[in-house]
Amino acid sequence: MLKRLYNAMILARQASATAKTLPYLTDVHLEEMGFGRDTFVEGIKAKVEAELDTSDTEKAQAVPVNPTLVGAV
Repeated sequence: MLKRLYNAMILARQASATAKTLPYLTDVHLEEMGFGRDTFVEGIKAKVEAELDTSDTEKAQAVPVNPTLVGAV
């Protein structure tokens, strides 16, 4: 539950920072990044969300296992 709250806070802050950055970018810069003015904030938000999901998945799979207890269950 706390992980989801923390991730939501990260996404909200990233969206806010991206929205504040948008006026300083030209259409050429946005086109080079593969975004338009109407898709920039949502696109960056989707990238950050994917990175957070990937990070969470990698950490969940990297759980240490005690080899002496492997057949005990």
